[in-house]
Amino acid sequence: MIKDFNKIAITAGDHHISYSELLVRIGMFARITPKDKGAKTVIFSENREGWAYAFFSIWNNKGIAVPVDASSTVHDVAYIINDCQPECIWTSSSKKQEIEEAIAEAVNVYGSCSIKSVNVIDDYERIAIEGDKVSIEYDEKDTAVIIYTSGTTGSPKGVMLSFENLNSNIKSVSVDVPIFNEERRTMILLPLHHVLPLVGSLLAPLMAGGGVAFSPSMAAGDIMSTLQQNQIAIIIGVPRLWSTLFKGIKSKIDANFVTRMLFKLCKAVGSRTLSRTIFKSVRTKMGGKITYCVCGGAALDKEIAVGLKTIGLDVLEGYGMTEAAPMISFTRPDDICPGVSGKPMPAVKVEIRNGEVCASGRNIMQGYYNRPEETAQVLKDGWLYTGDLGYLDEKGRLVITGRRKEIIVLSNGKNVNPNELEEKLEKYTDYVKEVGVTFADDKLVAIIVPEEKFAEGKSEAEILAELNSRLDEYGTQGYEEEIIDKIAKTSV
Repeated sequence: MIKDFNKIAITAGDHHISYSELLVRIGMFARITPKDKGAKTVIFSENREGWAYAFFSIWNNKGIAVPVDASSTVHDVAYIINDCQPECIWTSSSKKQEIEEAIAEAVNVYGSCSIKSVNVIDDYERIAIEGDKVSIEYDEKDTAVIIYTSGTTGSPKGVMLSFENLNSNIKSVSVDVPIFNEERRTMILLPLHHVLPLVGSLLAPLMAGGGVAFSPSMAAGDIMSTLQQNQIAIIIGVPRLWSTLFKGIKSKIDANFVTRMLFKLCKAVGSRTLSRTIFKSVRTKMGGKITYCVCGGAALDKEIAVGLKTIGLDVLEGYGMTEAAPMISFTRPDDICPGVSGKPMPAVKVEIRNGEVCASGRNIMQGYYNRPEETAQVLKDGWLYTGDLGYLDEKGRLVITGRRKEIIVLSNGKNVNPNELEEKLEKYTDYVKEVGVTFADDKLVAIIVPEEKFAEGKSEAEILAELNSRLDEYGTQGYEEEIIDKIAKTSV
């Protein structure tokens, strides 16, 4: 799993840990991590090197890791403690009081608590190393982690992922498509309790031998210094990060006539070599080794993706969910197409059933912890029903169009995707700053926050007439005129 050699495995600020030292430190943490097979241990801490030691120590002892969002409320942590019944908690000194409060709440609200020990990462993270290096072994079918979903539609559910589930993803991006390798270091930026950064910014790069570097925070200064000091090749971020990065760069480009024209030229030509030559300074300021920018968690705005590509930054977009550990599809480096989620992973089958994206493969979860009924709702005959709508384009790439739960069914039986209407309103009109489409009184209703400079001097009726006329002009995927005309109660 983790190679034993003297190359740097982890960098945290000016502290460097080799792979050999990493294996010793994992062993040191393992001495006080539960040793019973299948024992569950919670990690409740901000990102830090000790997070990794604690995590791998659980696997070394054949336990199940339960990473929990360090920004969770005491109530949420108490719920998780009661739900999965862990024996141990690894936490940081800054989070210890919250853990103590969560344990107390678990006892008071649920009547009992399974916790036998609470260990503080700070106390062991940088003590003098001693002992032997470990060699982590596991059964592929064993549960490796339980990752709790956000619980936006009810109580958080624990997604059980096996070693096979995780390894399927890792193999896809390090062997089948060699994005991670021994030459590429990855920056750890996103919180590791999420499955995307856990797999993409910790497990895959360490197992591929490239190593990782922790960014102290998501502040621009910390990110840039981490990039510059560690020769980072891969960054995994969410759309907001890439949007902020591009807008900052683009504002400087737009401030100069020559660079504005060069940007237009690169966009028109579409040559990766030309873009990287003209905008070489962008990659140089980011440390000079940036190879791939990975975007996950949500869809990246197509214009941002195109803009980053224009300045020579390759953005690999992906689609997935915690239940798929996490990837279902991802962009191949030689087939970057902004706005689509790439082809399915080599080991994954994707089918579109009644418009819904369904996936089957070695990456699909074991199920929700202690939730057989809810597991049965999404896992059917080995297929994961994602709840997302989409289609496969002519090249087999997956395009996501919305959520099944968001579909509005009109009284005439028509299915309307509000996301598509919102996109058209935002993209093709001058009056809309923000918009949300909903359903009321058997009519589609658009709640609009207008751009003041365009709305001045026009009546609501005039604006509505133009909006509806433009929706008719830019009708989406077979929406008929009678549906578009139902947007009649638009609020401005």
